[in-house]
Amino acid sequence: MVSGALRAGDRLPPQRDLARMLRLNLGTVTRAFDALRESGLIKGEVGRGTYLTQLSAADGPTSLWDHPRSFGYTDLSHNFPDEVPTHPAIESILSELTPVKSADRLLAIQADAGHAEHRGIAARWLSGMGLKAAPGDITITNGAQHGLLLALGALTRPADIVLTEELTFYGLKSAAAMLGRSLLGVRMDCEGLVPGYLDLACQRSRAKVLFCCPTLHNPTTATMSVERRREIVEVCRRHDVTIVEDDVYALMPDELLPPLATMAPERTVYVTGLSKLFGPGLRIGFIVAPSQFSYSMGVALRATTLMASPLNADTACRILASGSLPSIVSAIRNETRERQAIVSECLPGSTYVTHPGAFYFGLRMQGIWTAEAFVRAAEAIGVRVTPYAMFETMPFQTAAMVRVCQNAAPSRESLRQALLSLEELRTAAPNERPTARKPRTNHS
Repeated sequence: MVSGALRAGDRLPPQRDLARMLRLNLGTVTRAFDALRESGLIKGEVGRGTYLTQLSAADGPTSLWDHPRSFGYTDLSHNFPDEVPTHPAIESILSELTPVKSADRLLAIQADAGHAEHRGIAARWLSGMGLKAAPGDITITNGAQHGLLLALGALTRPADIVLTEELTFYGLKSAAAMLGRSLLGVRMDCEGLVPGYLDLACQRSRAKVLFCCPTLHNPTTATMSVERRREIVEVCRRHDVTIVEDDVYALMPDELLPPLATMAPERTVYVTGLSKLFGPGLRIGFIVAPSQFSYSMGVALRATTLMASPLNADTACRILASGSLPSIVSAIRNETRERQAIVSECLPGSTYVTHPGAFYFGLRMQGIWTAEAFVRAAEAIGVRVTPYAMFETMPFQTAAMVRVCQNAAPSRESLRQALLSLEELRTAAPNERPTARKPRTNHS
């Protein structure tokens, strides 16, 4: 249904016929039908057969305004609080606004890939991460999510199979569903994609595009070593696969790791954005793509937003050119470390998975909880988190984990109280749910 090959209301073959078609044991097919029925994806009608029902699951965490802003409610399903403190350097530039003459010039610009000056600033910034991109290689986008959508539209066609991690950013899942592309998940370990499984997936699927997040993968925080990156590139070269690299967290680890695009620039479309550095309200991102994709990228860009707003791009590029970025990154890293320390104080180390520099962590469930039940129970006590199922590329992986974004809490103390509530809930039986904690009044 996600790929568009089947739709709500379509009739499924009888179980015996399907088992014969797929060369599977009848018991296996029966168990699959039972799981689909329990998930609400199919329903049977006596005398008529079994039919697909409408998918009703959310395709991402609900927006911050979708819940009542009651006192004490803490939303840890997003990477940022609804009111994020602005770094002084950013605040200074924003307060200057745009001079009238500059505004006139920017409002009149229609340059699909972005103004030459802005692309030049982006090229200089990206060179600091090892990317030797000329301004002409860069496309300015409305954030990294828009960049992923453009890459998907430019590099694939309807019904194409696209490879990605077995857990992947829900924004990519939404884009693939909208465009009618089928995502095929590749097995992961603590470093992300496993080369052997990627090689096997390439052989069997004959897919020609791979989307991946090598640094601080969302939601697992897995980060590829340099050697793992070389192995992934080698597999893609062997099978002539184009790589789309989502590198929005590149500056968060203390050690700058080489992007895949520096190892295989001829076949890598590099996607990044500034939301993780400046805040989600400034929707500006960048694509660096090999020249052979310039035309198709342009078509995808004009089919979506025509171009990114030059006014927004000018603001973002003024911050990049100001020389204040190292200070901004340092402040984010320091705050993240402080919050990770609070996580380690409130939760047993064996219960969560994280990585230095990550804005979020994976919280394991006790055997008595499913991730979905835990999310509902946490919501009831005033804490919002995200089940790993929202990131699954293949159904029925049933990862008993939830993603918790520690950087989303409005203060360190509210984070502490929310984590203590989650731990109390996690160790309680589903019928022994604790009540919401009353937050303290002091903030840090």
